[in-house]
Amino acid sequence: MVRNLPPLNALKAFEAAARHESFTLAAAELNVTHAAISRHIRELEGWLGTKLFVRTGRGVELTERGKSYVIDLTRGLDLIAAATEGVSGRRRRRRQQLSVTVEPSFAALWLVPRLGRFTEANPDISLVLDSSNRLADFGRGEADVGVRYGRGVWSNVAAEKLTGTNLTLVCSPALLRERHIHFPSDLQPGLLLQEESRRYWMEWLTAAGVADRIAPEGPTLGLHLTVPAAEAGQGFALADEIISADALVGGRLVRPFTVAVRTYGYYFVRGADRKETRAMAAFRVWLSAEIAHTLDAVAKATVAPARTPRLRPAH
Repeated sequence: MVRNLPPLNALKAFEAAARHESFTLAAAELNVTHAAISRHIRELEGWLGTKLFVRTGRGVELTERGKSYVIDLTRGLDLIAAATEGVSGRRRRRRQQLSVTVEPSFAALWLVPRLGRFTEANPDISLVLDSSNRLADFGRGEADVGVRYGRGVWSNVAAEKLTGTNLTLVCSPALLRERHIHFPSDLQPGLLLQEESRRYWMEWLTAAGVADRIAPEGPTLGLHLTVPAAEAGQGFALADEIISADALVGGRLVRPFTVAVRTYGYYFVRGADRKETRAMAAFRVWLSAEIAHTLDAVAKATVAPARTPRLRPAH
């Protein structure tokens, strides 16, 4: 019997895109480009003579025919996979892909060094990590979930707070000794390492009572670079206990003063209209446990005694 079948690659591309409701995530799963997915789906639509997707302002949506087609197609591909595994004698659990968007500082200084523990505990989940300061558009399928730093208010996003933070001044122990820093007013503007968003410095200097006298004049770096620069003795940086955790626990950084800005936190986020999958829940639970472990380690770490922020006495 001769079967009238579309190209297999086009079928695989459509099934993955329909399952994720995203060309981007389908491309990541199949290890091809976004353009390749689009080309395969156009080819399949031409072969079938019908539209399978419609583009919307939020991405793509299946047509009614597309929804009907993918149900039987997924079942058929599953049967092919099961038959293949039965013949080969190798049963392989299907891995779930989870696309995660995070800021570069959180990724480089905290998440990446710990990812091995997640993959070891969840071998059936394949993480795709996107490190960017740009806020991903969940409606367009640019990511499944993410971790954001802020006050927890974003449009079209479901946000769950992972932890509040204490944004404090950090520096190397050697720099603190060499510069004889005893009061916030002792800080030299040229040693205050800046990040692109200068609002954090203004908030901290205001809390320390010296905003009217000191303005940062140090080099401007990405937040993922200010902490390593502070470790190297290049100046003073602002960091919370998450991104500075390993350096604080290792004694490479200290917190000279107790003054802190406490209006920000880390949030686990996803699209407001997207249900939480098993993979999403597993990553969220793991993040919460790892952050709790980190905060406990920082609290127990032996660091230089923090000083209560005071102004230098007048003479």
